[in-house]
Amino acid sequence: MQNIPLEFDLLVLGNEPGGLWLIREFSKLYSHEASIKQTNKTQANLGWLKLSEPPSGLYLPKTTAHHFNIETKNLFSAEIASTQSLFRWSPEKVFNHFSSLPKVFKTRFMQSLSPPNSKERQAIRVALNQQPELLTYAQALWKKIGRSRKMTPELMVWAALQATELSQYDPEKLVSELTHLKTFDLSEHQKWVSIEKISSPNVQSKGKIFKITLSSGVTLLTKFLVLNLSLRQLRTLNANSNLISWAPDIEPILSRFCHYPITLEFENYRLPQNVQPLTLLLDEEILPEPDIEMWPMAVTSYQDKQSITLWTTDRAEFSYEGVSQNIKKALGRFHYHFPQALKKTISQSISLGLDSCYCDEQRAITIQQIERDRQELYGVSLLHVRTRKKGIYSLLPALHCTLPYPLGPLTGACEILKDLFSRKTLKNYSPEKGISSLTSP
Repeated sequence: MQNIPLEFDLLVLGNEPGGLWLIREFSKLYSHEASIKQTNKTQANLGWLKLSEPPSGLYLPKTTAHHFNIETKNLFSAEIASTQSLFRWSPEKVFNHFSSLPKVFKTRFMQSLSPPNSKERQAIRVALNQQPELLTYAQALWKKIGRSRKMTPELMVWAALQATELSQYDPEKLVSELTHLKTFDLSEHQKWVSIEKISSPNVQSKGKIFKITLSSGVTLLTKFLVLNLSLRQLRTLNANSNLISWAPDIEPILSRFCHYPITLEFENYRLPQNVQPLTLLLDEEILPEPDIEMWPMAVTSYQDKQSITLWTTDRAEFSYEGVSQNIKKALGRFHYHFPQALKKTISQSISLGLDSCYCDEQRAITIQQIERDRQELYGVSLLHVRTRKKGIYSLLPALHCTLPYPLGPLTGACEILKDLFSRKTLKNYSPEKGISSLTSP
């Protein structure tokens, strides 16, 4: 049977929130443009190449969610815990405790995404001089909501003030109601056979389009392809294609460090109810070293169980021995705060002590899992959504990575919409108001 290619107006590769938000907004704008032009086709042909690995530990600040019209539930404030104190990073406590921060910041940074101006930066510097622990708390929070390691203290404090209220978020919810979205599941072993630019076989779609052939034999055609995945995932899927030659150079972007997680599950045990979904454990209260003295802890609760993910930092040039030593230190800090929890552990995501207790095959499998689960950090921020090949766009997590993630890629998704739709279609449009603003007078 002949393989009939499927043609799409937009094809998104990967599970990151920026690209999934783009699919949702593209669908709205396409329908609105169709009503303006009075065309018969009122819905876009949308495709999603879904990877088996979802984004890990996504926390969405309330301000970002509101601005991009993303529904949030169960808002919470992160907790910062040291051996001597416990501090809830809530709006009231932050501005009551850090009295050196101007009160106007409470509304300014919690309602606007614009970065601080020169006067506001100076005000933050004054506050840091008077209360240096403000930078400690901002660094601790940035370790979980950020991706870049090259941050000024002022921008780090700005990001922390925007993140006084957070929500755990599943990006797939953004497209869960789009019945006309066609999804293709890509397993770890799925690779392209080829990707090339060809003339469109559809007489109504003049010009060049991209042809992507998967190893399963499925052929996809698209006008616009969006890279919406981590650099490591891009490398994996690039095995048999020339996609990276059209994408940004990878090596200069990556940081020398990554975050590595270990997840624990418990039986007949739950952490106290007042423990927040995100807790930042500190070894020291005054300016600790971020890589080795800050330990983010993420709590995920289910109906019948609870899991805890501890994050450590180590070099991207992978060494099992170095990562495992850091994980053991993280478990020690967790045990200090919750001494009964480890006794009830029924499983953990990473096996420790591989050098003496496991065969080479098991060791290789564990190392592969650690490398797969780690979170990339970036030494260079990508500044453009356009790539070397017209029609391919980049929403990689390194895009505008000096902003709290995923604000950078969401901002990039807005740039793509402006590139793909006419000014008439975009008139009066803003993500916060959604599609209803398009028809407002």
